[in-house]
Amino acid sequence: MSRHLLLTAWAFAPARTSGVYRAIGIANAFASAGWDVTVLTAPEKVFADEGIVDQSLSDLVADGVRILPVPFSSGVYSSDVAEWSWARARHPELWAGARSLRFPETGFGDWRRALSEAAAAVHRNRRVDLSLGTASPSVDFIPGWQLKRRHGVPYVMDYRDAWTIDVFSGRPNPRASPRALKWERTFLRDADQVWFVNEPIRDWHREKYPAFADRMKVVPNGFDIVGGVTPAVPFRPIETDRPLTFGYVGTINSGQFPTEALLAGWLRARERSRDIAEARIVLRGHLGRTGVADAALAAFLERAADHGIAYDGPVAKSDVAAAFSEFDGLVLALASGPGVTSGKVFEFAGTGLPVVSVHDPESAASTVMAGSPVWSPARSMSPDDVADAFIAGAAMIRAQTPRSRADAIRWGAGWERMRQLQQPVRELTARQTDEVER
Repeated sequence: MSRHLLLTAWAFAPARTSGVYRAIGIANAFASAGWDVTVLTAPEKVFADEGIVDQSLSDLVADGVRILPVPFSSGVYSSDVAEWSWARARHPELWAGARSLRFPETGFGDWRRALSEAAAAVHRNRRVDLSLGTASPSVDFIPGWQLKRRHGVPYVMDYRDAWTIDVFSGRPNPRASPRALKWERTFLRDADQVWFVNEPIRDWHREKYPAFADRMKVVPNGFDIVGGVTPAVPFRPIETDRPLTFGYVGTINSGQFPTEALLAGWLRARERSRDIAEARIVLRGHLGRTGVADAALAAFLERAADHGIAYDGPVAKSDVAAAFSEFDGLVLALASGPGVTSGKVFEFAGTGLPVVSVHDPESAASTVMAGSPVWSPARSMSPDDVADAFIAGAAMIRAQTPRSRADAIRWGAGWERMRQLQQPVRELTARQTDEVER
């Protein structure tokens, strides 16, 4: 009989939100290795009500992966006031506080009971051989922890984010309560493995919890092959007098997307370079979590439109490769912080297109791009340094040849998601086989 993985991911296909691609990738990697996979996730309606659904994501899930919706309600993800109880409508703060007593995570803590019951039912119907929770939210770790405590089932924490540490600074998260710290230590103490998406986040947790350092490892994100298509963009010659088009594909979050640094550096580059003065940037992606720009982001887009920066709407996952093919080069614009990688950096790397980085040089994304032969990073977020990166990127676009594009694509192919997951899944499969034989 095949081994059975229980994967807990609050958001799973077709939800369009942070962490979904990694969760889908984990499910597919285990399925490819011969595991039966059951996924505990929030019902699709939770995300549909907020307008954060992309039906094309369901096509990415491997055949045979069983998706089990677990009832979920939250003050964060429940905008229909007609569905609220009297207590919630009259005393929302007290209502939310009472719900979080089950688990110290605002907006998600009350899910603990439903997750526990669902995991127990799955295990009764078909023994779970390995449990894996991918967070945030950290309540996703509950099923694995409980199955380990009650039935000895090994479990993995996929800590793609952080709970008690601020990933932008590496300092303690001021919003993390003493109960959250206690729960985190308990989870880490009992876990068989703990995965992190980059070295800075892993190293911060190793320093904080040295007793559990031996079970912590880095399992990076990667780009996805959708319908057999990679992000790779075939080379096409650029006429000497044709204006260049830089592109960005990804969510544009107010307060995280570096709007001011990008615009200031772009304007300085347009002053210094005729090539950039005639070029444009096309932004593609959802505006924030819901797709609606707040006042600050709307104001930026209006100002930017006067200077060759255009917003051209969101892109379905199935259309990402086609969107990349419309660009001559890419702009990797990210929030700054040593623990920030972002999933889009891997897709950008996979295109083979020249990439201009507009983010803190200390970002973990720099570690990913460091080996690229077509990378033009800003030395800092100052206007002059961002301008230098754009000017160098334009020169790189003009100089690229079929051979150098092929070399860049070959380098980027190493960041495909299944390649990143193959070895960790293989190790867990071998470990499970050894335990069965013993």
